[in-house]
Amino acid sequence: MMIHFLGPVPPLRGGIAQHSDRLLDALVDAGHHVTVDAWSHQYPRRLYPGDEVDPSAVPRPSARFTLRWWDPSSWVRAGRAARTADLVLIPWVTPVQAVAYLTALRAASGTPAVGIIHNPLPHERRPFDRVLTRSMLRRLTGAVTHARTVSEEVGKLAPGLALREVPHPPNLDVEEAPLPDGPPWRLLFLGFIRPYKGLDTALDAMVELRRRRDDVTLTIAGQVWGSPDPWYRAIHERGLDDVVDFRPGYVPNSRLGLLLAEHHLVVAPYRSATQSGIVPLAQAAGRGVIATDVGGLSEALTDGVDGYLTPPGDVPAFAAAIERALPRVQELADAARSASSSWRDVAEAVLAVGSPTSDR
Repeated sequence: MMIHFLGPVPPLRGGIAQHSDRLLDALVDAGHHVTVDAWSHQYPRRLYPGDEVDPSAVPRPSARFTLRWWDPSSWVRAGRAARTADLVLIPWVTPVQAVAYLTALRAASGTPAVGIIHNPLPHERRPFDRVLTRSMLRRLTGAVTHARTVSEEVGKLAPGLALREVPHPPNLDVEEAPLPDGPPWRLLFLGFIRPYKGLDTALDAMVELRRRRDDVTLTIAGQVWGSPDPWYRAIHERGLDDVVDFRPGYVPNSRLGLLLAEHHLVVAPYRSATQSGIVPLAQAAGRGVIATDVGGLSEALTDGVDGYLTPPGDVPAFAAAIERALPRVQELADAARSASSSWRDVAEAVLAVGSPTSDR
């Protein structure tokens, strides 16, 4: 099958580009011919702070970095390039890109299209988000998700759309590493820092823990959505300067494995979530996860087995879960390593919904 991909791939930053790269590799490994029109510039600067490119990432071979958010002609050219394909594949993250993708699909002249639905709707909603998302979903032949909650939302927005749901594999190959010595017990908050990620819950949980013990530290590593100054103040005002290591800035792919190896547990105190690439990455590295019971997080973890789940925003519960995990870090790590998911499964799901005759 000839598959034409439209979306981000390395060296663009972030989990969506990483996800796309791994999925395309799986499709190629399955014997399919894949061509790529990738974004060179995805977003206006006001929508995406910082650089879009990870200088340590290897650009995807043969990808054409033609798409630009300000250039409709680039969308049309990419769509015309897909006319000879059997299938168009598009990752859906934000309605900001709806007009670009719809324009490309119109130029593709009816070529079947499958969406990888990461976020049906944004965490921070804007006017017309629902209308744009519904328009995009209704143009698709089928869609693939990584969480039941995402599938349910897609079903509401586009009833009858062919859907397949498969677990989220790790976006990167990270080596399993033995746990570091402890105490002190080292927690890691990893990834983009945005309001819905609940970093304030993790900080308040650290305050709770300090009232009872002095052997837990927290590392915060990720690009801040906005200025990092409010987070520096939040850490200082809570009296956590000596136990919180704040490292604002994008974490390059080459650094992720070592960063995970240096810590005992990963924390994901999200206030809301669709699905997370951080949890499968932590599992691949053999690290237990303390998370909140929201979205796909509760599907990716088994409470008490490879991590703990707590209600979102419940600081005492989150702190208590961390304390329950500390004497069991090795047990949680062993269980995390046994969590299995495959990019081949994702590729097969894409093909299953890619036919116009897919079950609906």
